Amino acid sequence: MSVPPKTTRLGSALRKLLTMLCGVALFLVVVGLLGVWALGRFAPKLLDYSLATKSGAHLAVESNETNLFAGRLALTGLTITNPTRWSEKEFLKVRRLAIELEPLTFFEGGSQIVTDAELDIEHLTIVGKADFLADNNAKDIFNGLKAAPGPTADPSPAPGPAAAKQPFLIKHLRVRVDRITVISGDGTDQRKLVIDQSFDYVFEARDITEHNFDEKVSRPMGTQAVKTAALKQPELLMDLARQRLRKSVTEKLLGEK
Repeated sequence: MSVPPKTTRLGSALRKLLTMLCGVALFLVVVGLLGVWALGRFAPKLLDYSLATKSGAHLAVESNETNLFAGRLALTGLTITNPTRWSEKEFLKVRRLAIELEPLTFFEGGSQIVTDAELDIEHLTIVGKADFLADNNAKDIFNGLKAAPGPTADPSPAPGPAAAKQPFLIKHLRVRVDRITVISGDGTDQRKLVIDQSFDYVFEARDITEHNFDEKVSRPMGTQAVKTAALKQPELLMDLARQRLRKSVTEKLLGEK
């Protein structure tokens, strides 16, 4: 019986975990853009209402210095709590979310231009059940923010051209993550602190568009996160590999019965 190389298991497990980090960072940038685009200084309250209604989580900020006329969104002390099904209360603490943009480009119908986007995350807490890579708080919050499904009167709509992507340009993006905590078995006797570490992870990219987003952000951000984690806490790799190996063996035994 062939067994996948250990390094493959390590990389696969860690990539899944750190994909959550990339998703959280991009989610916060999108939240900021929504705030500037339509909601301005009322964005935090409306987003809090949306989160609370769909997932039981809450969003709050200490300071909101947004100025739509100047093309600036600036939030400090932003926090997001976990959905109600998790015993761990905190999901995200952000020191600062700042976005500078060209306001007219958001109303003219062409490419929307962001000159500078900065996200400084103080603490990110990922909590999950036994398989925390598949069932966790980050997925709950992302799913809770998805748009509600539309009418289902016509289940088989006529095929048509795919919707065009909204063109955009982010001239400079900077994401910093200070501390990451990962907890498995939340709310059970098997609760385990998988990691609680200061990473000081910093990612920067320039001239990002809808065409090169994967090339300039998604892939390099994930690759850099893996390298940072490996340098800061290599034992995390071993722990994830052991958990994945135990689950794989269990699945095989159950399948052979």
